[in-house]
Amino acid sequence: MQDVIMNDIALGIIISQAMIIPLALKWELELKVVIPAGLVIGLLAGLGIRVLSPWLGEELFWRVAVGMALVGILSTITLLMRFYRDPVRIPPEGEHLIVSPADGLVKYIKRIDENTVPDSTKGNECVTLAPPFLDILPNRNGYLVGIGMSFLDVHVTRSPINGTMTFCEHVPGKFMSLKKPEALSQNERVNQVVKNTRYGVGVIHIASRLVRRIVTYTRKDDRLKTGQKIALITFGSQVDVVVPKLEGLQLTIGVGDKVFAGETIIAQIVHSAADR
Repeated sequence: MQDVIMNDIALGIIISQAMIIPLALKWELELKVVIPAGLVIGLLAGLGIRVLSPWLGEELFWRVAVGMALVGILSTITLLMRFYRDPVRIPPEGEHLIVSPADGLVKYIKRIDENTVPDSTKGNECVTLAPPFLDILPNRNGYLVGIGMSFLDVHVTRSPINGTMTFCEHVPGKFMSLKKPEALSQNERVNQVVKNTRYGVGVIHIASRLVRRIVTYTRKDDRLKTGQKIALITFGSQVDVVVPKLEGLQLTIGVGDKVFAGETIIAQIVHSAADR
């Protein structure tokens, strides 16, 4: 009997890894998180196969079919539970710090100057920066930091600085694949600018085919604290940050770095006019 149970568990694990790992690679999920979760899901699926075995019989086709269904159901439940989590975040202490507004990996860091205005880019979609973002850049100098979010990341976004929401634009649209050229002008996104008495920081939420909704928690003229929740993006997307190039400003992240909303410092001002 024990051997039969172990065989069902082994079958469940094989099915789970065969289904989950290819999707993890396609969606660029962290394998160190996915593989252990897949083992647990496979274990539960195997036990499910054993419980249902009186109705399935010993025919391999039906055992595999039920195993695949159980893995799909358990994976969806696990993903949704992880996706909708909203952990407490404690912003770092200190003056003149700019924190990440989103969880994810830094995809790119682009320079902005008076001769070059880079696009906010995800996939094949390129969105030219709106005038309110350019207005916060002294002499149109700054940086555009792209943060890619996966299904495994927390999707609550947070204010990068203390200040006032001076611009909040919700651009309604479709949810097409970003590989389609028309997604540029038709996909949904949210543009926000937070300013204090010294400088401002822009936040761009970019939607894609899998993003079904962007919910904003704040409105124009709202007072915000660093790390305060400003929006929720349902399912994978990208958040870009427009950072002004100020005197003494230093970026503290690089491409490929993992960042966390409300906690990871992405830039700091070492020497500012306010300190003199």
